[in-house]
Amino acid sequence: MKHWVVYFLSVAILSGGQMSYSEYLMRGTRAAFTAPSNVTLMGGAAIAVLALRGYDDDIQRFSQEQGFMSDGFSHQLDLYGGRWAYPVLIGMSCLTPGSKSERVERLKLSFSAVGVTAMTTWLIKGITSRERPNGSDKRSFPSGHTSGSFTVAAVVEELYSKNAGSAAYLLAALVGAHRIHDDKHWLTDVIAGAALGTAVGKGFSQIYREAENGSGASLIPDWNKGSVMVTVVMPIN
Repeated sequence: MKHWVVYFLSVAILSGGQMSYSEYLMRGTRAAFTAPSNVTLMGGAAIAVLALRGYDDDIQRFSQEQGFMSDGFSHQLDLYGGRWAYPVLIGMSCLTPGSKSERVERLKLSFSAVGVTAMTTWLIKGITSRERPNGSDKRSFPSGHTSGSFTVAAVVEELYSKNAGSAAYLLAALVGAHRIHDDKHWLTDVIAGAALGTAVGKGFSQIYREAENGSGASLIPDWNKGSVMVTVVMPIN
C-alpha cells in the first residue's frame, strides 16, 4: 500500500486553489458512485453481470476456439491497457496548450481518476477472489486493464472532445475484448471493469468541470447514520 500513499501525496503537491486535495478526492469519488447517471450505469452493469455470468464459460470457450483478433494485435492492446495509456494521458495533459494552472488541473484530474480506479479495482479483486479463466490466480474480477482504459477514455472525452473520447472508448472496448481473447478475464469481468472505469472517470470529470467553470450549483449526496443529506455547492464569483 506504500506506493499508493506516495502516489496520492505526489498528486496532492499539484493541488492548488480553495479546495484541498483530500476534498477533491472525496468529492470525485463520491460523484463517481452517487451521480445519477453513474448509478444507472453501474446498476445496468450489475444486472448484466448477473444475467451473463452463466454464459461466461461458453463465451470463453468460443474465444479460445475462434479468437477475437490476431495475437499480435492482442499483444499491442495488452501494452496499451497495462502500460501506455497512462503516460500518454499524462503527456497529453502536460503538452496541451494552456496556462500552468490549467495544465495542473488536467494533471490532477488524470492522476486522480486513474489512481482511484486502480485502487478500487485492487480492492474489489481482493474481496471477490475470482479465479481467472487460465487459473493463474484469483484476481479476475473486475478487469484492471479494462477499468483503467475506460477511465482514460472518460477523461479524454472531458478534456479534449467527444470525437477523441469516442476513439478512446473504442480502444478501451478492444482492450476488454483482448483480455477475453488472452484467457485472462471472463466477459463479466470486462463488463464490470468498463462500468467502474467509466463511472470514476466521469465522476472526477464532473468535479473538474465545476472547478473550471467556477459557476453553477452542484448537489452532493451524503449518508449519515441512516439519514440522507444533500449538500448544495454554489460558487459565488
